[in-house]
Amino acid sequence: MPELNGKLRILQVHNRYSPGWGGEDTVVQLEAELLRTRGHVVEEFKASAADLKNGPVFRQMLAVPGFLWSRPAQKNLRRKISEFQPDVVHVHNTFPQLSPSVFWASQQAGVPVVQTLHNFRHVCANALLLRDGRRCEKCVGGPSWPALWHRCYANSLPRTAVMAAVNSLHKKLGTYSRAVDAYILLNQFNREIFLRGHFPAHKLVVKPNFVPVSDLGLVPRKQQVVFAGEVTRNKGVRLLLAAWRMAALSGFRLSLIGDSPERPAMAEEHSHLPGVTWHGRLTRAEVLEHIAASRVLVFPSLAYENCPMVVLEALSVGTPVVAANHPGLQTMIEHQREGLLFQAGDPQALAAALRDALLADHGTWSQWSNQARRTHAQRYSEDVSYGQLLSIYRRVIQRRATSASDAELAVQPST
Repeated sequence: MPELNGKLRILQVHNRYSPGWGGEDTVVQLEAELLRTRGHVVEEFKASAADLKNGPVFRQMLAVPGFLWSRPAQKNLRRKISEFQPDVVHVHNTFPQLSPSVFWASQQAGVPVVQTLHNFRHVCANALLLRDGRRCEKCVGGPSWPALWHRCYANSLPRTAVMAAVNSLHKKLGTYSRAVDAYILLNQFNREIFLRGHFPAHKLVVKPNFVPVSDLGLVPRKQQVVFAGEVTRNKGVRLLLAAWRMAALSGFRLSLIGDSPERPAMAEEHSHLPGVTWHGRLTRAEVLEHIAASRVLVFPSLAYENCPMVVLEALSVGTPVVAANHPGLQTMIEHQREGLLFQAGDPQALAAALRDALLADHGTWSQWSNQARRTHAQRYSEDVSYGQLLSIYRRVIQRRATSASDAELAVQPST
């Protein structure tokens, strides 16, 4: 066992969804950099879904059994663990190619496992707790029949059945209860969801994401509101465009950053909407510059969300946030402190919030901006996150060592 106050060897396990920047990929990268700059050794065991996603349907069908249990991923991770000898394995995402089999690879090697639950995939077939644009928790803590009935994943019964089968199999195998030593939840609401999903309470630890402190945002702001993320209905973009039309804010601009297959149709449909700029996909650095130059960030998602990085980036540069009042977002943004909350899914409420935020006097806006920076420093900074992360790692290492010692004593012959 390593010295609990010494440097650790951490193996990150992560299956990327697609090329380009995304919240989970950003978290993995930032945590690796954070740990390395403080003297820890970090290596990566990664896969990418890009080739599979863009491949032929036949190849995708052949890959389905591996979603439930990937023998190659399990074997390769065992080999990686043997070579690297980590003190802890930190899993971020196993879907689709790695599969939950990687948890057992770590357990069989005697290495404690931590998983960050970036979404609700273990309790929801589409990982969002969202159906038909509305929040839904019908499968939490129970069987997945509602998901199958409503074809919740990709509007496809076969694909939904695969996702339901993954969760059903690994609940029966005890993967989620026995093969993971600790789960990182991104807010208290998420913890409550997984408690209802029958996850062991003593393994559920709340630790939000973080972003580095930034000196951007100290220059005069443009008269604009910025959205950054996937340009999809679920992220609230159609809702936002409807609200922008209602708000009729002359002299202000709406800057939309991001891409998706839905974007071209949305852009054409709203091509005559005044004051809207479609930027497409930009680098993370460019996104942060746009946020820092804007008067407000808008986050209108229809889904619960967890700890969105773009909101943390806004806080880090003192940009007030107009956000949907989902339970998880309420743990990040307090109404009239770091910005404004509006009734989720209501375009009129969003239009009113945008008007209030963009037309706020300088004193009010400055209070929100200053509070945003304080909230970032107190809850979402590198130093705060580092202390939380190391505490979780050392706790599971100590717990595993204690369990091993107890097991060894139990088999000692009596004298």
